[in-house]
Amino acid sequence: MKNPPADLAQRLLDVSEHVLHTDPPPRLEDVAQLVGASRATLYYYFSGREDLLTFLLTAHAKRGAQAVQAVMTPSDPPEPRLRAMVSALAEYLGHHPGTCAGLLGALGASGRMSEVLAANDTWIAGPLRDLLAEGRKTGAFAIDDITDAANAVLGSLLLAVLGRSMAGADATDAAFRHQLTEQTIRGILTR
Repeated sequence: MKNPPADLAQRLLDVSEHVLHTDPPPRLEDVAQLVGASRATLYYYFSGREDLLTFLLTAHAKRGAQAVQAVMTPSDPPEPRLRAMVSALAEYLGHHPGTCAGLLGALGASGRMSEVLAANDTWIAGPLRDLLAEGRKTGAFAIDDITDAANAVLGSLLLAVLGRSMAGADATDAAFRHQLTEQTIRGILTR
């Protein structure tokens, strides 16, 4: 896969909800029509649908990480940082529920989708594990296994946002995001 130019990348991200939320995902020819590009252009950058999905999900992992970094205050104790991280991820995913479906689909896929999981691990799960380890060390978090706790946090976010979206409810609702954040971190806190 070659990286598309910024304007094409943005147009692809603009239609990513349609691409990621449709089962099966649309063909590259259909996506080319959606973004106003030629079929040949998309095939120049992507060898097929799986390549395009990898690009979209990797880009969303990066953007989700940027959303988290924008709200984190590194000098804060672990608990408020965890709350900020979970809330930012819930907000980002609420605006991009197709990403939830795509990431959950990537878990069961083989081949290039492992790149998506690696990117998610680098930008989202890894920093979450680091924060959970710090909180466990300071006594703020009651965690036996850091990896399992991180997977539980991320899984709860993905399923809650996707479930709400599929039910036709507003996954961007601030009250939902607050409730989801509090419910998710309640099982981690020591008090």
